[in-house]
Amino acid sequence: MKEKEDLFKKMVRRPKIIFFVKPDLDRFLNSVVEHLSGTYRTKKIVVHDLNQIDAGMQWADICWFEWCDDLLIHGSKVPSAAAKTLICRLHSYEAFTFYIKKVYWQAVDQVIFDGEHLREYVLDQVKALKKEKTAVVPNGIKLDQYTFKQRQKGFHIAYVGYINYKKGPMLLLQAFKALIDKDPRYKLFIAGTFQDARYQLYFKQMIDELRLTDSVQFDGWQDDMNQYLEDKHYLICTSLLESQHMSAMEAMAKGIKPLIHNFYGAKTIYDESVVWNTIDEFVAMITSGDYTSLHYRSFIEEHYSYDLSMRKIEEMISGFAKQSELTVMPNPPLITVGIINYNYSNFIDECLQSVLNQLYPNIDILIVDDHSTDDSMQKISSYQKTHPHIRTICHSENTKLPDLAFKEIFQEAKGEYVLLLSADDFLPHNLVIHDFMQCFFEEEGLDYVYGDLLLVDQHGKNAGLWTYQEYGDEELVRTIFQRGGSGIVPMVGMFKASYYQQKGFTWLVDPQKPLAGDVLNCLANTKRGWKRRYLKKPVLCYRRHQKNISYQLHKRIQSLVYVMDYIVKEFDESVYFPHIKWKELEENQRQSLKYFSIGKTFWRMARRYAQNGYTRHLDQDAKKECIQPLLDKMDEYFQLSLASDNQYERYMKNIKKIQLI
Repeated sequence: MKEKEDLFKKMVRRPKIIFFVKPDLDRFLNSVVEHLSGTYRTKKIVVHDLNQIDAGMQWADICWFEWCDDLLIHGSKVPSAAAKTLICRLHSYEAFTFYIKKVYWQAVDQVIFDGEHLREYVLDQVKALKKEKTAVVPNGIKLDQYTFKQRQKGFHIAYVGYINYKKGPMLLLQAFKALIDKDPRYKLFIAGTFQDARYQLYFKQMIDELRLTDSVQFDGWQDDMNQYLEDKHYLICTSLLESQHMSAMEAMAKGIKPLIHNFYGAKTIYDESVVWNTIDEFVAMITSGDYTSLHYRSFIEEHYSYDLSMRKIEEMISGFAKQSELTVMPNPPLITVGIINYNYSNFIDECLQSVLNQLYPNIDILIVDDHSTDDSMQKISSYQKTHPHIRTICHSENTKLPDLAFKEIFQEAKGEYVLLLSADDFLPHNLVIHDFMQCFFEEEGLDYVYGDLLLVDQHGKNAGLWTYQEYGDEELVRTIFQRGGSGIVPMVGMFKASYYQQKGFTWLVDPQKPLAGDVLNCLANTKRGWKRRYLKKPVLCYRRHQKNISYQLHKRIQSLVYVMDYIVKEFDESVYFPHIKWKELEENQRQSLKYFSIGKTFWRMARRYAQNGYTRHLDQDAKKECIQPLLDKMDEYFQLSLASDNQYERYMKNIKKIQLI
């Protein structure tokens, strides 16, 4: 017992770091958030409204702005900025915009640049920014994600990235043409997209004029760069300016030779042996230059590895953040672990042992049995003889409603906090409750904490991992809607009991839609304004077996329809269709577009379920029966759209003509 008590006297309140970024601009940020989450309390806010910045800065100790844009301009002028640590990571794009002139730099404590050449340029342009407030931390390459091997000279040249004016598209074609004239065996593979139709027209014309049709291949955007580059021998860069050119560094990590045009700052980033000035130098670099795979890989390891970049960021952050020990928990609050059981005799021992083995010293166990017919209740009774803090609620008949059991747990819980479990699942280690309580200690006002789920089979063997993330309220609703009603926040986490017991809320139960319970309660709590937090750790071993009712396809689809209807009823359309300018529409236009868009969403759901793995084993008639509720909903919302305006009638007819099966 003393070991358990001492553990909770040593809990630490970690500094809080918040990351602000615009939608779809977090490519370089996610790895930083993930890495720092082990040491700091982190939140990532995808900003749709500048008011999110004000609220986020109030919460945080350190505020990280990814990109020097209007988010930083606003954040640097918020009254609370003076009391916070503000960090901005400035990429090459913003260096050449008006943004750098609009920031109140006196409020910014640190500016991180991708490269020294960018720092020199910005410091020359912005006299209010002092060099001592800046640092150069290149983006790092995760070397274990790129397969290295000793390679030889060959004839496949890759170009990776957008095709726009910054990337030197005309130089790309002219340089490659000169190489082809010397040796026609070379081939250019372009992995990217045109950002302007003018470049597409130019490339089409010049490839014909230069007779390169058989030598240039367009492969489009690539998600797996490691695989794509496997059969390539070179990677070419013809840009005017880059902060680093990550694709070239990814190629070097694989042992592929980069061919870097001498863009502004190139020689401060790359070894001069791979940098060319003229087309003649480019041709010579390929046809007669050295090729040393180990050198290219070693260069990235020494200068641009992910671990090196993270160490630099850690050192910088640690200079601003201090940790403080907490000794505020001499009497740890009571935790009720609520377990629901129905015929889980094969698993109840593992579940109960995982709870009893927790190092947390103050636990109450409440088991709700849904009229089991196996010997699981006998096993539970034997535990009660040696563990008097185990209580039971036994149903007189099988309700088949897990949500009813959860509702009863909250009604009968004695603890200040409630952890929900199913008897076929178990806790993965003895510090799960400790980790949950650490979150509640660090952040007052939390109502709920959830984490990742380890998947196990019927024998408890590892079968994978489900990872989650933190969402804002509107982002959560929107994502569930975009996923067709599928949940994104597990409800088997730890709750503050007062959320249900003192605020007048109740766990929602619908006997007609038992599969919708988790998502429905998540949405209902979001509408109520609950405060939740994501703990980036495995907190539950979730057993996947034939009794998992979520695999009952017909009931699943009915529940998805129920969830989607709930979102439409309870949330404004601007939440789940944020890119439509609703305020600019007349009321009848707004209603017509709203219901047409919802109907189209149900059609997309039907198309997805007609083709995905859930229905792959079904024949055509069974598939049609399965997706029919989705098509019925499509028709229902299309009719509502037509009742307001018929402007989308033609589109509806075209959609209905498409054969899904």
